[in-house]
Amino acid sequence: MNLLIMMMAGPLMQAQAQPQPQPIAVMAEKVRARVEAAVARTSNFKGRDEDHYRHASRLVDDRKYEEALVQYQQIVESKGSRIEGALYWKAYVLAKLGRREDAFASLDELKKSYAQSRWLNDAKALELEIKQGAGRGASPESQDDEDLKLLAINGLLASDPERAVPLLEKQLTNPKNSPKLKERSLFVLAQSKNARAREVVTNYAKGASNPDLQLMAVQYLGTFGGKENRDKLVEIYRAGSDVSLKRAVLRGLMMARDQEGLLQIARSEQNSEVQRDAIRYAGMAGADVGSLWNNAASKETKDAILEGLMMKGSVDKLAEIAKSDTDVKVRAQAVQYLANCGRERSGAMLVAMYPSEQDKQVRTAILGGIFQQGNAKALIEVSKKETDAGLKREAVRWLTMMKSPEATEYLMELLNK
Repeated sequence: MNLLIMMMAGPLMQAQAQPQPQPIAVMAEKVRARVEAAVARTSNFKGRDEDHYRHASRLVDDRKYEEALVQYQQIVESKGSRIEGALYWKAYVLAKLGRREDAFASLDELKKSYAQSRWLNDAKALELEIKQGAGRGASPESQDDEDLKLLAINGLLASDPERAVPLLEKQLTNPKNSPKLKERSLFVLAQSKNARAREVVTNYAKGASNPDLQLMAVQYLGTFGGKENRDKLVEIYRAGSDVSLKRAVLRGLMMARDQEGLLQIARSEQNSEVQRDAIRYAGMAGADVGSLWNNAASKETKDAILEGLMMKGSVDKLAEIAKSDTDVKVRAQAVQYLANCGRERSGAMLVAMYPSEQDKQVRTAILGGIFQQGNAKALIEVSKKETDAGLKREAVRWLTMMKSPEATEYLMELLNK
């Protein structure tokens, strides 16, 4: 199969051939990895339901249905924000495991408890598939068949997009197709410059299907960039109210590096948590989030700006806040983010800041930052000059945790006094 992929995989929707093209599966996985890395870098995307849901989706892709079932069951029991999708996917994996009656029970719960759910069409299709006996487990041959379909359509899209786009739409709407095949069909469409292909992806991003495919379409709009896609993302953001969708749009805008779009949302968003996400993603995209500082109304918003400044690497602005803000806690937090920018970029700033700093809490934060950057020499100098016994002990405490010849020599010197 690997040899077949290497032989057949054409250029990924480019007008000209590319050397050593990568299969769709590899490219799609890279996109997903980039999105998950962005999620991991922001502090408040660590809800248990979201973690379980993303992990379960990966397990389904890998056909580890027993493990996926455990994750979906935890979401259902917690009655969290992803319960509707979890009930559908719980039924899906139960069907794959041959547990038809349990699968029907999960679908019944979805239909009865969430009568307006956007998962109902998929649920009806799955129910019919199970009744027809198609939900008892996927064979390796069916997996190969799916790969071959996508390879053929991928090549056709490059040479004859007018014929390929309807075929991809058919793959998306076919209830018998696996989630992975639908996701990758959407991925192929998202790369095409064909007008109908762009329209299909946009419709999915606006909610033409279940929430999972909608979020995926949003992410693809951002991944494959362009002003038109960025404008569509902002339009979707303004029209929607679902927090999960808004966060997906923010990730898409970050992937597209739409600095201005993210800053505009950060200035106008009324939901404080979503606003802070916009600020963080704006920093990741390289935007000047420091411009939001004077209008920050809460410590939490200021903390998001500090995090965004760190992600952008704005050491001068972080140092300015650390020196001059009226809130001592904010100043100490700025010091921590400054240290996170790395010794090469901010080490000299931290060391220079210490002697003139009067507040003990901020001084303590600076000592922690110097330790974090592994600057034993600076900590030794501080310890030698510091007259405050508590701060001197703090500097020595950090030195005891450093595997440094200089630190060891200084500690021996203290012991021999």
